[in-house]
Amino acid sequence: MSWEANKQTNKGEVMSEYVAKETVEQVLEYPFADLSSRGIRKEIAIKLGIRMSVSQEDGRTPTAHYFPYYNQQDKVVAFKKRDLTKAKDEKFHFTAVGKLTVDCKFFGQSYADAHKRRKSNLILTEGEYDCAAYLQAAIDSVANTQHQGLEPFVVSIGLGTANAVDNCLHNKGFIDRFDKLTLLFDNDKATAAEKRKGVMKGQDATIAVATSLMKDNIYTTNIPEDYKDPNDMLLAGKGRELVAIGAFDAVKFVGEKIVEARSVTFDELLEARREGVYVNTFPKLMDKIHGFRGSELVVLCAPSNVGKSFVCAEFAYSFINNGEPVGFMMLEETNKETLQRVISRKLEVNYNVFKDKPTSVATKEQVQDAYSWATEEKNIYMLDHFGSIPIDELMNKIRTFVFIHKCRFIILDHLSIVISGSKVADERKELDTVMTELATFCAANDVCIIAVSHINRSNASDFKPPKGKENEPFWVGVTKESMRGSSSLEQLSWIVLGLEPQILPDKSRGNVRLTVLKNRPFGYLGVADEFNMDQTTGLLKTVVSDGF
Repeated sequence: MSWEANKQTNKGEVMSEYVAKETVEQVLEYPFADLSSRGIRKEIAIKLGIRMSVSQEDGRTPTAHYFPYYNQQDKVVAFKKRDLTKAKDEKFHFTAVGKLTVDCKFFGQSYADAHKRRKSNLILTEGEYDCAAYLQAAIDSVANTQHQGLEPFVVSIGLGTANAVDNCLHNKGFIDRFDKLTLLFDNDKATAAEKRKGVMKGQDATIAVATSLMKDNIYTTNIPEDYKDPNDMLLAGKGRELVAIGAFDAVKFVGEKIVEARSVTFDELLEARREGVYVNTFPKLMDKIHGFRGSELVVLCAPSNVGKSFVCAEFAYSFINNGEPVGFMMLEETNKETLQRVISRKLEVNYNVFKDKPTSVATKEQVQDAYSWATEEKNIYMLDHFGSIPIDELMNKIRTFVFIHKCRFIILDHLSIVISGSKVADERKELDTVMTELATFCAANDVCIIAVSHINRSNASDFKPPKGKENEPFWVGVTKESMRGSSSLEQLSWIVLGLEPQILPDKSRGNVRLTVLKNRPFGYLGVADEFNMDQTTGLLKTVVSDGF
């Protein structure tokens, strides 16, 4: 067998940096696999479409097993190849024929989908052999009973534990059809040293998948310590016990748990609070909040037309420059406008002028360079959506940003429009739900969501100058209580920022300032940076307050 370097670079696309010079069409002509060494009968290999190649010397000895993978249109697009001539820890032990990606269906999903009965319990295993082993054990467990012929819904992840979350999120629609999801992964767990290297094993993947799906019908299992995985149990003659683990003994997953005080080590107690990503444009704000960190929900509140989108774009630009992937959920502007914001900031030109006629403030070559910077680093992701969005769909999109595209920072502009199209009578209750979902997701994952909120229209009186000072500049104050909607905006946020405009005597807008209204991580509150925009460069520049 010869090998050639694989050109694919996307995460999770192939099993190694090399692929065999075989085609999917060729493998489809191979005979069905002999899995007797795994204790699995030929009929199971046929049901699941598992193929094999044989020794050229004797024409009988299996040299490789091939597991079929389908795309979402139910076409076989790849085979995962297990080379039986190589040891498990040897390079190219697993490879791919065709294009095996995380958005392929689970192994066995097409076969499971053919069962036209109630979707009760979906068993998700870590490997293809485990899927086949459980299927056989379950078939045997009901033989010669009134349930003979009923087969379980059992599938396997396709690209290993490291890509389990991505694979599950791409197939979440399939998972959601079932009353219950049971995770039957291997019984191993990464050591501390392995975790530092990014290694994820069976127990780690169980927690990662269960947490990422955020569903209340996920169940987990424990393979007995004497066995590594389901196939190991089948080989040991423990098929009935294996079926019982998946069908009856699984326990409901609970993300939180009660622990003793000593679960926090002394070294952890002495650690300083984590610094976040700093936005150097706003030094006083950074002094108060120490940058933006994952696991925190930030709300930015302000009146209309004060510059919230410009400030959020400045935050995002700093994240991108720091090498952090950013997810933009700008529900009131097009993706073209969002990208123009980022590129105009890179070029240091006025966004509004650039949006109207890009080549009036930069050459075509300069725009091309900035466009390449914005697109080739793969740090910018945008939601292709305009207007209101159902909460479930919103959270699914956020999960995609985080788990598929690895975004640690998400800009959501803005909260009011999320529920503007909702058909529920109580918008406050709907906003409570949105905030609870966002806060819970941030707490469970290393992600920072910066959500924009408008202030109530009832605060219009704040746009009037103080009595007796009608001819002097004044600031429109923003408070936590003035945020439009539910009190959950304040209660569930880690940080609440206000954006306050300065009104000049001629009613035009002067400077703008950021204030910290809530700061759960550090506690520092009050006025931060005062700034304005350079109309030529489009840059936000801090100014020294003149006392107004």
